[in-house]
Amino acid sequence: MAGPMLQHTRVGPKRVVIAGCTTVGASVAVALSDKGHSVHVLDEAMESFERLPESKRESGAIVPVLGDWTLQRDLLKVSIRDADVFMALSASDTRNALASEIAHNVFQVPTVVGRIDDPSIQATYNEIGITAIGSAQVIANMAVEAVLG
Repeated sequence: MAGPMLQHTRVGPKRVVIAGCTTVGASVAVALSDKGHSVHVLDEAMESFERLPESKRESGAIVPVLGDWTLQRDLLKVSIRDADVFMALSASDTRNALASEIAHNVFQVPTVVGRIDDPSIQATYNEIGITAIGSAQVIANMAVEAVLG
């Protein structure tokens, strides 16, 4: 009889992979590295890494990696198998959803977060264990609050 499956969880600092060095991705990378987490950021455009503080890149607190987060071979470049957290934070719902599914289903990353702005798609991903977040509902609530006071 096999024993219980061991969870791939870590107490303390986590190893985080962020797909998409957007303004959001870079801000999250800095905030997490400031809290002591190891952060790797994957993006297709070298100039995107300019959003990351030079001091964080030079110290290795944030490791930029050039690649496509929807391709398994590029996810392997950031050692996705060792990640505690995967976050797809690009501006594309479709690419974020695909990358989140790969991280969740293929590499079985314990915590997967995908930036998906469409609320109807968010519900689907939340149901399968991927935390789907988006700005659409936040902005809608803020707009209503601005009108209603």
